[in-house]
Amino acid sequence: MRRFTSLCTALGFAAAAVVASAPIAQASTATVERDVTITAYQDCPVGWFCAWEDAGGWGRMARFQTGSDDLRDFNLNDQISSVWNRTGRTFCTWLNINRDGATWPVGNWQGNTSQYNRNDNISSLRVGAC
Repeated sequence: MRRFTSLCTALGFAAAAVVASAPIAQASTATVERDVTITAYQDCPVGWFCAWEDAGGWGRMARFQTGSDDLRDFNLNDQISSVWNRTGRTFCTWLNINRDGATWPVGNWQGNTSQYNRNDNISSLRVGAC
């Protein structure tokens, strides 16, 4: 019985050590930053092209490094009102899915798409010149 008790105690300490060393689950950094930042544009990391559903970098956000032929996949088709290109490369945007229709090139720029008559009408985008 004494060996059994010692074995149970040893197993209990081992289990506690494993639990104590397990990583703690956290919300994604983007979610945490979005909740605490004063300016939502700050949620866009260097090296990414970010797009928001509302002006001023507010609302739902998606970020890209190469682009998307169909922004419906991100629930942002014809809903982008502000962008920030932090890639150092030009991004081309299109009015229609699959890179079709009129284009709008976005260089290293941050702002509201309405300035270029592109509010709520971008459906695809890709890194590279138009």
